[in-house]
Amino acid sequence: MARFSSSLLRHVRLQAGTQAPPQRLTGSDLFNGHVGIPVMLVYPQGFDIVRAERALREVLRGYPVITGRLRKGSDGHSFIDCNDAGIDFRVHACAGPLPAYGIDRPMGRDLRRYFKPFLPWRIVGRDVPLLQVDVWRFEDGGIVLSCYGTHSVFDGISFWQFMSDWSAACRGEAVPLRAFDRKVLTDIVADRPVPQEAGLLYDPSMPERIGLFARLGWQALQLRKAVLRVPASLVHRWKDEARAAGDATAGVSSSDLVAAFCLQQLSPLMPPQHERSVGVVLDLRARRRLRIPRDYFGNALGYGEGRSTTQEVATLSLPELALRCRPTAAQVAHDALFDLLALLDHHRAQKSVWRLFMRPAGETLRAGFILNNCVNFPMYRIDLGQGGPAWYDICGVAFRMLMVVSTPEEDGGLDLHLSARPAEIEAVRRAIAAQGAVPEPPAGLNGARPSGALSPA
Repeated sequence: MARFSSSLLRHVRLQAGTQAPPQRLTGSDLFNGHVGIPVMLVYPQGFDIVRAERALREVLRGYPVITGRLRKGSDGHSFIDCNDAGIDFRVHACAGPLPAYGIDRPMGRDLRRYFKPFLPWRIVGRDVPLLQVDVWRFEDGGIVLSCYGTHSVFDGISFWQFMSDWSAACRGEAVPLRAFDRKVLTDIVADRPVPQEAGLLYDPSMPERIGLFARLGWQALQLRKAVLRVPASLVHRWKDEARAAGDATAGVSSSDLVAAFCLQQLSPLMPPQHERSVGVVLDLRARRRLRIPRDYFGNALGYGEGRSTTQEVATLSLPELALRCRPTAAQVAHDALFDLLALLDHHRAQKSVWRLFMRPAGETLRAGFILNNCVNFPMYRIDLGQGGPAWYDICGVAFRMLMVVSTPEEDGGLDLHLSARPAEIEAVRRAIAAQGAVPEPPAGLNGARPSGALSPA
């Protein structure tokens, strides 16, 4: 980590000037936990900080849960007290020029210097803001914007909606009051029978749970995080191959294809006796029968899994394998998703959400990874007055995961934020290079230890 010097210029609690009724955390909120998620956007051209702060105050009016605090009621249930206690907004002056962050220089360990972490078990009942915004301005005018929020309050879809609204407010546009009433997730399953399990969520025995977390902790020590680029030319070639292979594969997405490509490279390094697993994060707002508002601000995530044998990974074409990286029809059926929400709400009511575990997370210990498809997230369109960012970065996670995002140019290429073992990262890097895509960077330039935080889905 290079020498870094900064001084705090401004620290203020930004308030919205509006309050709302308390919001009891849902089972989905509690399942994601109070872990903090640091998100970084790099603006070499900078932006008008005063204007951005003024716009942030305006956008907070549409998000009263963000300016609240996490509390625990007399009944023992956690809730958001929408009391407008405010978020933290800090401005720092940094010595020297903005580092040239990008695909050739991901933030890696530098990322840790740009946010002030909190402990998840020391946030409920304390004056801990649910969002911290830090502006790090360098001598050449370049800025690193750090946003560090609590996962139990919002997921990735919600976060980027908020950031898009902030961008709109910087353009002088009005921001509406967004849907945040948590009852929408509990009311839809109020009369539904509670299943023993719901798809990929289950309640492991205590010995199994202890073993799972011990092994996940050990695995986390071995993981690194790197950012690898698949250029548009290669993505287009894969899409052409999928269309040429017939109707069955013509509709596979770019994220399906890149997941299959990574699985092909990782599989030879995994134990041969286990089926390969690709866990998939789902947005429940997209399922109409669930009646969750599309602008719902909270956690509304589901989970799916694609499975394949070692032989299938080795012999299927890339488009065929991409189909096997998708959730099954049964997993995304409405009844299965209703069961998922019913199970989560049951454990919320019993204060036992902590008992639930996602099977694909356990499969990362054997022969799998989690796919987090963020291709459609607008991170490179967050214009705070002087153009969008040139780079987006996020911490690694404590299990094998592939986060897929667009390139800064949004040219059809993909950036792969891959948390995996060093040998696995190198296998994917070499496979991309072997297809004539990109030169390999110097050894050691692109890789960092993961943090314990989860990525915002």
